[in-house]
Amino acid sequence: MSDTFSPEDDKAVRPRPISEFLVALRFLTRLPIPFARTVDPVPLATAMRAFALAGAVIGGAIGLVLELGHHLHLPDLMAAGLALAFGLFTTGALHEDGLADTADGLFGGQTREHRLEIMRDSRIGSYGASALALAFMMKAGAYEALLALPFWQVILILAATGAFSRTMVVDMMWATRPARSDGLSASVGRPSRSTGLVSILLGGALAVVAGWSIGPLSGFVAMAVGVMITGLMRRLASRLVGGQTGDICGAVQVLVEIGMLASYLASIG
Repeated sequence: MSDTFSPEDDKAVRPRPISEFLVALRFLTRLPIPFARTVDPVPLATAMRAFALAGAVIGGAIGLVLELGHHLHLPDLMAAGLALAFGLFTTGALHEDGLADTADGLFGGQTREHRLEIMRDSRIGSYGASALALAFMMKAGAYEALLALPFWQVILILAATGAFSRTMVVDMMWATRPARSDGLSASVGRPSRSTGLVSILLGGALAVVAGWSIGPLSGFVAMAVGVMITGLMRRLASRLVGGQTGDICGAVQVLVEIGMLASYLASIG
């Protein structure tokens, strides 16, 4: 996982878009981000307004790898697997790790304390393994189906789902209190309302543009699906563990991305 940053109220921090983007990209990926330490990095809670842009870069790069495999005449499923592997390598499986821990904790524990304890455990259980297997199957299937579309549309859709799914991570952290006081989510600080709104505007704009290439309402429907999934996860997490954790936020990203891909593909069909 990338380095963490000390929390700070971003209301008093002047906008530094380049620094925010580099910090966001450095946290969300394993990429060696040049100059990330020399541009006076902002706190991660502030940089979260650039999560949507970083997510768009990640999603667009996955789309390029998917199309590369396709143009090398690999079977579509193999090209989808290659793109999936590239995404996991680029992000260090950051969000997938959260999905597995969340599934094990929320469904394997009996009490709030037991669930949080399971989520801290690095070992994977049956719920986590099942969640990962299903997520990989659905994403690979979606990638394979996207190859029927023009090159530019594949890149646009994957960039949009990468952006808006990470926007929902920011929303989850802003609108839901941390379940524990010593986890990653609590240590980086909660983003401010303005940070959440900027992230939603950026991610939402990309989702609408991608949807417009399919149909006038496709982007709004995909966003609605993402918001609904986030709301359900917020309700479930609040009821079972009293709030969000870094793992739960990672699970939200994966689930929202899959839900939006399904929505876009259903609109095409």
